[in-house]
Amino acid sequence: MDVGQSVITVSRSVSGGYRSIADAVAAASDGSLIIVGAGTYTENLVLTRSVTITAENGPGSVRLSAPKGVTVALAAEAAALSGIVVTAADAETPAVLAAAGQLSMTECEVVGAGWCAVYARDRGALLMRDCSVRNPGGAGIVVTSQTGSVVDGCTLTGMGSSALVVAENGSLTVRSCEVGECGANGICLNGRGRAVVEDTRITGAGKPAFAVEQQASATGSRISVRDVAGIGFYLASAESVTLEECSVERSGGEGVFVAEDCAPVLRSCRVVGAGGHAFHFTGKSAGTVAGCEASGSTGSGVSVTERSTAEFDRVTVTGSRLAAVRVSGAADPFFTRLSIVDAKGAGVELADGARGRFEGVEIDRAGDQGLTIGGGARPVVSGLSMRAIGSDGVSITAAAAELSDCDILGAGADGVRVGAGAELVLTRCRVQRSTGTGCRFDEGSSGTVTDSEFVDNAADGIQVHSTDAVRIAGCAVRDNRGSGLRQVRPSTLLDVTNLTSTGNKLPDAVGQAGGVSVAPPSAPADSPARPVVSAPMDELQALVGLDGVKREVTSLVNLNRMAQRRREAGLSAPPMARHLVFAGAPGTGKTTVARLYGAILNELGVLRSGHLVEVARADLVAQIIGGTAIKTTEAFNTALGGVLFIDEAYTLSSSKGGSGPDFGREAIDTLVKLMEDHREDVVVIAAGYSKEMGTFLEANPGMESRFSRTIEFANYTPDELVTIVRSQCRRHDYRLDETAELALLLYFEKIPKDGTFGNGRTARKVFESMADSQASRLAMSDSVAPADLALLTADDLQLVVR
Repeated sequence: MDVGQSVITVSRSVSGGYRSIADAVAAASDGSLIIVGAGTYTENLVLTRSVTITAENGPGSVRLSAPKGVTVALAAEAAALSGIVVTAADAETPAVLAAAGQLSMTECEVVGAGWCAVYARDRGALLMRDCSVRNPGGAGIVVTSQTGSVVDGCTLTGMGSSALVVAENGSLTVRSCEVGECGANGICLNGRGRAVVEDTRITGAGKPAFAVEQQASATGSRISVRDVAGIGFYLASAESVTLEECSVERSGGEGVFVAEDCAPVLRSCRVVGAGGHAFHFTGKSAGTVAGCEASGSTGSGVSVTERSTAEFDRVTVTGSRLAAVRVSGAADPFFTRLSIVDAKGAGVELADGARGRFEGVEIDRAGDQGLTIGGGARPVVSGLSMRAIGSDGVSITAAAAELSDCDILGAGADGVRVGAGAELVLTRCRVQRSTGTGCRFDEGSSGTVTDSEFVDNAADGIQVHSTDAVRIAGCAVRDNRGSGLRQVRPSTLLDVTNLTSTGNKLPDAVGQAGGVSVAPPSAPADSPARPVVSAPMDELQALVGLDGVKREVTSLVNLNRMAQRRREAGLSAPPMARHLVFAGAPGTGKTTVARLYGAILNELGVLRSGHLVEVARADLVAQIIGGTAIKTTEAFNTALGGVLFIDEAYTLSSSKGGSGPDFGREAIDTLVKLMEDHREDVVVIAAGYSKEMGTFLEANPGMESRFSRTIEFANYTPDELVTIVRSQCRRHDYRLDETAELALLLYFEKIPKDGTFGNGRTARKVFESMADSQASRLAMSDSVAPADLALLTADDLQLVVR
């Protein structure tokens, strides 16, 4: 107490003082100290003087409540409360309001009942230390004042919505706080709000624990997010966002989600056990990530998509269930000094037009490929080092890549596999001790391999199946257990110069089909020859089964042909079902048929390109109001001139799957309008289970009127499933003996055809598992005949189903 300070007492039971706190404030002068005796005071307190009000018997002994209106409102330049419990019962107003001046609260407890418990607006400011705030009916503390508030050492829990909200032009500093059990966000910044958050823990949030949106900005350090239902950090602001030494543990969704052109700076952050991706960059986001760690995520450790261009340095990903790093959607990130350990899926996966540069990548144990590239991706990779990879070290299909100064050790299949439609430039690389070929070029691939080594691989050093241009220059193939270089199919486009081939078990074979151990085994006399696919229609007819589907598609194709001829003859075109529903169980070829249908319509001149764009609910539905229409339109526009394939379309009208039924309805309404506006330039195919698709169309008349034809995809018969396995064998240079075919037929007859049955996918998985079993079986033999390497037996199936 200051010398000369005026002291006023308030008591419910002792005479000589004031009976109400309001009366004491009215009688006080600025600077007075008001000491309040223990008890409950029912009143609306307006602080019109710069006074300090304290509980005589310590924190919690004085309870101030109001049945209606604001319980405590500041109307002076400054005032302070110490040890007071403030409660409100009015659902329309906050318990504490600071509209002008600074309100200091120390060791106070605030219990709200309205849309927020504590509110600082206009020119008001808060200075709260060691307080607790609770509000089952709404938010905890809301700041829209730009004056600058501070919340230090406080506990905010039991909120109906968000615990801390900074909106409009609000400014807030948060230090050493505990935030828990919120119905919405732990901390939410929007508008042009600004916040500095330090040494704060957030638990039990129902929505993103820490959300920064619109034009808000935030600086966070040592923020800990644990056990939240959704996303840990949701960053979707165009302004500055910096997080340093922050962590997320056991989030239900992504650990850090970055979208809407946001470009955050993330330093030394850690995500453990995320229910989605650990770090997910989408929506043209950017920013830098340095010294961060991701471990044990259900999704990928790092996911970059939708044209995002973030830069990553010294990031470590451990134990992710999917690909440790996945880049898709034309994203173009830059990774340096990336470390991947114990990935359950692939180490790095690039797809869907991804770009990206990777420098100094280390992959130590991956369950699938070390680096897999497909879907038109075009990355540039240098300094890649990998070991103990479960499948191919590097796998490229229908994509292009440049790899230099890479070291691939102990791949579980081929060291480098270049699939159909792929183009590879490989420079100064070393591939050793792969269980398959060092480098394999499949039919339809091309590339250049220079100044590289292929050493001690279990099959050939380099194996070329392609008849397209392949150039090998200045390479060394040594101590491989097959040939150093084997050309499986003769081609004048294979160019080999300065090849050093020594110590290989078999001689090199160039210019001829290169030997029994790698040549495709001849089919049994009663096996059908592999069809030569010369056009999309031929490819469709060559598919296993699907007789009814083929008839329906052929009918549609004929109708389009006749429509063209009628137009050429000056006649009107007949009415046609342009948009289709593909109904049936998973794995029945719906996506494949959609792709071929688009290609056929392109050949007929009905569609400009005929390309296929495959989307699901997550690609159409946004997480913010108004975002779904934009996201759906962007996806739709990428399909113009081709086919938009909507997988599991019925989820758009279901409350399951993310953002709720209203956002799905917005996607449906947007699609209906776009389908009408572009009816001559796109084909939309909605796919899903038969029953669910029927219910979906009945519930959405706008969609039903535009999808006038439904094509049913039946489950494959056991005989057809065996045929699919047989075709997989031919494609990968295996064959089935008679006992294996009979065992497969019996297996497919008995396997339950429930909701988990994958049809063609199941058949392909059975083939892959049989190949794995065969490899394990032969590995236990001292000597293996070349013919045995291509033979799958009933024993291999028994190991699968056991």
